[in-house]
Amino acid sequence: MSSSSGRTTSQQGAVRRLVNLGMLIGGFGLGQGSIFLVQTWLVATGDTALLARFGTHFSFAILGIVAVEAGSLTILSAQIARTLQSGGDRSNLWRSYWETTVFRLTVAVLLVAAGLTALWAWSLPDFSRQYLIWSLPALLLWAFNAAGLLDGLQKSGVSGLTGSIAYVASALALFLSRELPAAEAGAWTGAAFSIGYALTVAAQVVALSVAGWRPAWAKPTSTGIRRAFIEEGSMLAGLLPGQLYFRAQLAIAALALGHNATAVLVYAKQIVGAASQIAGFARRVEFPRLVQAVAGNPRLGVGATFRIQRSSMVIAAAFAGIIGVSALAVTTLAAGFAVEAWGFLAIFCVTVLSESVGQALVQGLFARSRYHAAAVARIIAVALAVIFGYLFVGMFGVGVFVMSDLLSHAIVISLSLWWLNKATRENDVGNHA
Repeated sequence: MSSSSGRTTSQQGAVRRLVNLGMLIGGFGLGQGSIFLVQTWLVATGDTALLARFGTHFSFAILGIVAVEAGSLTILSAQIARTLQSGGDRSNLWRSYWETTVFRLTVAVLLVAAGLTALWAWSLPDFSRQYLIWSLPALLLWAFNAAGLLDGLQKSGVSGLTGSIAYVASALALFLSRELPAAEAGAWTGAAFSIGYALTVAAQVVALSVAGWRPAWAKPTSTGIRRAFIEEGSMLAGLLPGQLYFRAQLAIAALALGHNATAVLVYAKQIVGAASQIAGFARRVEFPRLVQAVAGNPRLGVGATFRIQRSSMVIAAAFAGIIGVSALAVTTLAAGFAVEAWGFLAIFCVTVLSESVGQALVQGLFARSRYHAAAVARIIAVALAVIFGYLFVGMFGVGVFVMSDLLSHAIVISLSLWWLNKATRENDVGNHA
């Protein structure tokens, strides 16, 4: 009877993870897809000026959102997973949420202050000025997001769907702004960005309440705030280099190789990036289970860490294979730019798998609250990869970016393996003491 019950529980968990993954991919398609469709329509109608203005400003606005988030999605998800595993006090979890919010609000206030300073100090174009004014509230609103709590409750699919709201709102505003003056277009698209994130936070609160986790106030402690600043500061230090890495590659390509090679890199990165993000959704769904496994067995090995995240590895391998086969077909049948771009993709697709291996190991560090170690690994990897790309772009051309990505992933894998094995040895010593 107990064996049958265990199988049923396992099957229910598998179904829940599959549903969450489907909802995450659906949210990604709805959000990113809506932006892509409107941008494609602008290209078709020749309105490249609005497309360029919006694309640049939206990209930096999202970078601001990432900075405010500061990896709290992972940290709060791990904390709630541990609370559920140990049957801990919910009030402690809400205290952690508010302590995390203090950090996020601090980052948001600094970014808003920087934006207001830019408005005061510089004579910005009409679109830029209005977009900045109307999008800044989104940063303050996002400081209160509850995506990490939903992920920890194994409702990451709900988190993913709500996360698409700001993208859809921005896409709709962009479409409606196509014939407006630059200032009005900036105001409408910037306001849509803020309204989208306001609706996202509201939807998250509703989803938590429906799940029986109605938000509650718990006074932050000075110790907790200090821990939040250390942990999230480490996460932010590890996240920002990755956000800046692609931009550095674009700069190197533009300076050393020209427009055609840069276009090849942009096109290939979009395809590989989408595949990697879908594999990342699977890791996000698997993360609470990994945290609980580590809490139950601190000596959990690297092999078990991979087994728990095997879905993401299978997805990454499948996408690498699909891209490789597609590249073979395109280079055989097509001509011109498509051949060059997909010829590059035929080699570049391997980075989908190598990145997935590295990020699975990083998740293992996160599950053990080794945020500083993960940040150090990412910073070293990005720094050396950028230096390698800059030094050897003249020798290898656009192929240097495949090499630099593989170098980056190899460094992350090596350092993460070292720290994970070190953590296991420390737990062995602790248990034998």
